Amino acid sequence: MQQRLVVLVLVVASVYASLAASAFVGDVRVELKHVDAGKQLSKPEFIRRAMQRSKARAAALSVVRNGGGARFSGESGQQQPGGIPVRPSGGHEYVLDLAIGTPPQPISALLDTGSDLIWTQCAPCANCLAQPDPLFAPGDSASYEPMRCSGQLCSDILHHSCQQPDTCTYQYAYGDGTMTMGVYATELFTFTSSSGDKLNVPLGFGCGSMNVGSLNNGSGIVGFGRDPLSLVSQLSIRRFSYCLTPYTSGRKSTLLFGSLSDGVYGDATGPVQNTPLLQSPQNPTFYYVHLIGLTVGSRRLRIPESAFALRPDGSGGVIVDSGTAFTLLPRAVFAEVVRAFWMQLRLPFANGSNPDDGVCFLVPAARRRASSQVPVPRMVFHFQGADLDLPWRNYVLDDHRKGRLCFILADSGEDSSTTIGNLVQQDMRVLYDLEAETLSFAPAQC
Repeated sequence: MQQRLVVLVLVVASVYASLAASAFVGDVRVELKHVDAGKQLSKPEFIRRAMQRSKARAAALSVVRNGGGARFSGESGQQQPGGIPVRPSGGHEYVLDLAIGTPPQPISALLDTGSDLIWTQCAPCANCLAQPDPLFAPGDSASYEPMRCSGQLCSDILHHSCQQPDTCTYQYAYGDGTMTMGVYATELFTFTSSSGDKLNVPLGFGCGSMNVGSLNNGSGIVGFGRDPLSLVSQLSIRRFSYCLTPYTSGRKSTLLFGSLSDGVYGDATGPVQNTPLLQSPQNPTFYYVHLIGLTVGSRRLRIPESAFALRPDGSGGVIVDSGTAFTLLPRAVFAEVVRAFWMQLRLPFANGSNPDDGVCFLVPAARRRASSQVPVPRMVFHFQGADLDLPWRNYVLDDHRKGRLCFILADSGEDSSTTIGNLVQQDMRVLYDLEAETLSFAPAQC
């Protein structure tokens, strides 16, 4: 038995040795669960909680995109020169179920297109956060292998060390103050497709034994960004796609990744459009797109294209982010959008709104009785080569109980950047094609 175990470890080690060079073969389709699923919340409550998470996410993204190399040091979350490079966090929205180890141990991981590290909390744990699953126990897995300091992925971690003999240790911090520290290791990950098929793949991951902050109903994070540590990069995945259902629909969202050579648009209910993906040398993780303008109603807003430009210093620009709920616009742009809606809706602003409700318009009782739905001006995002004509439910909440129409868009505070959030992407098939360097989308019944 011991001899067979040694052979297994040697085989797994051999697989891991070629990890960075190997390309993923096949397709995986997994279900995504919203972090607030099963909480019996009303739609306004769902949106209010999403607004709170979006604000935290916006602050975290601002640290990364405009911080000029800002660093996180210590448990206080303060930025200090020479600390650990920070990544965005503060409000992930979707969870995927997977398993780690031999035999597999279940993990609920937060999907994040805005960061790269794959990690989970591990036992024994010096400091761990609340999570829905038992801690991953590396001692119970025959395929767990701490990475040596000479490992290629170890050198890709900006803040790594070798405090233990020939063992790669890591520190990784997020903009909201969440931080994970532990051993960087290799392990077998099991993804179960919605069809029941299982796929086992070797991955490098962080086994966190000292963690601070929040995991928002998850047990770890799976980074889908563009840097070497991410799932996308480690498996050389060329395409991934998701279709996000409305929060209160009861339908499961889906994530597909792999070659996707058979296409993904079988559920599309409208034309497929494409726009180029852009990259920033300062922030290589993010998926940038070229937004050139906005239309409200029948009027193209007088917003200069420079308001959305990605600047040479890495500030500005427009990213598509699964981890942010609200679409966040620069303050001046958002003010112009609000003014355009106010002029066309001809409704007063609601007074005394909870800040987490965002900007709301008051619908007088007489007008509510006159028709079941106040006509909402259309909204179009104009990208290079593509126009995203949104259904009104993707940017406005009709709160019948309070007689209000509320934006599910917000300003990005002091940040000059734009984030295309997941509420705008509901009931839409979105495909990231890293081979063609395009983002494509089509309306769909997810």
